[in-house]
Amino acid sequence: MNSEIWDVNPYRRTFALRELVSAHYFSTRWNTEAEWGNYPFSQIYLLLRGTATYQTETATYPMAPGMMCYAPSDTAFTFAWEGDVEFGLISFVCHSEAMALFSRGPILLGEEEQGTLLDVIKTAARICDNPKERTASHIEMFILPNTPDVVIGFIYASLERFLSMVYCRLCGISLLTNETQKASCQVDKSRLVADVKLYLEEHVTDRLTVRDVCTHFGIGQTALMKKFREETNQSLIEHFNDVKIGRAKLLVRNTTMHFGEIAEYLGFSSINYFSKMFKARTGMTLTAYSKLVSKRRASLE
Repeated sequence: MNSEIWDVNPYRRTFALRELVSAHYFSTRWNTEAEWGNYPFSQIYLLLRGTATYQTETATYPMAPGMMCYAPSDTAFTFAWEGDVEFGLISFVCHSEAMALFSRGPILLGEEEQGTLLDVIKTAARICDNPKERTASHIEMFILPNTPDVVIGFIYASLERFLSMVYCRLCGISLLTNETQKASCQVDKSRLVADVKLYLEEHVTDRLTVRDVCTHFGIGQTALMKKFREETNQSLIEHFNDVKIGRAKLLVRNTTMHFGEIAEYLGFSSINYFSKMFKARTGMTLTAYSKLVSKRRASLE
């Protein structure tokens, strides 16, 4: 496909796509053993149903419906799932430095963003055949004969629009926002909060901040904190501390780890802070709780 016709004023386009490579839409139970991919083009996965995992060489990210993940070119990664799933995939070449913003982990999309991306993927999948042989110097999608140029142009323009929409939201650029877009970007509160809770459970040993969680889910701090408190009557940090203390109680009951080792394992800055947090959340000191556990265990023996 000749992309030169789309290069009018490229310096005005943050996401000036160079080539489309392929597009696929899947609804399946089948998944082969996860294999590491590393391609000379970028890929975006959109999960619509089920659960999946996106893994790089440095991190593993659980994905829920409504999330997208971006795999940059020449980067090792896997995308795997279990059970029934529905997802879309589009591969393309874009050399914009702004694409790096999407590399931080899966992003939870708003309704309009998700709809725009899905439209692009489904349209591109309808007009593309198996990709031609790819080489380092030539990457091209095989377009079915008699495909109107206007359809190809729609795909390029819509994908660039999608990337711009998400980029502006993540960067706090409000110029693209109107009342319709504001409404469409309201994700399901219960689903989002459930996903955040799962994420906190899986990262209980980390020293996460609210900003870390927001970056992972692609949502602003104010919006996330408001949604989380509305659903749980707690702040996100309060809940994360409860998760940590809950895990600490399990470790006291079921391991021989010392208090200092538990504090370090759970990411507390010091054993003194851990002790104060434990008493504040449980009403008991670590020593008192440990003695209570030992007493109950002895009574059962």
